[in-house]
Amino acid sequence: MRLKYLQTILEQQDGAAKIAALDWSPNGAKLAVATADRSIVLFDEKGQRRDKFPTKPTDSRYGKKSYLVKTIVFSPDSTRLAVGDKPIKSFMSIDLGNHGTRRV
Repeated sequence: MRLKYLQTILEQQDGAAKIAALDWSPNGAKLAVATADRSIVLFDEKGQRRDKFPTKPTDSRYGKKSYLVKTIVFSPDSTRLAVGDKPIKSFMSIDLGNHGTRRV
């Protein structure tokens, strides 16, 4: 296998573990990146940033720092994104068509 650097899609940030998780969509059209500020950044297959949106805490009584994004995964049809947090109490399901979110 040969790897070739093409471009930087997300600028380096100070500190450790600024990228919490990432996943390619099964259809290869999207890359989702979970950042340490608990946001999800979507890129297209050319590496162009298409969207950025925040995640939410499991329980709305707690603040934004009450959880850490630990994993993200696309649905098999590439239309939804599941975001797992720590402590794992639930996950956020994100509809990529309209970016509406709901806890499951």
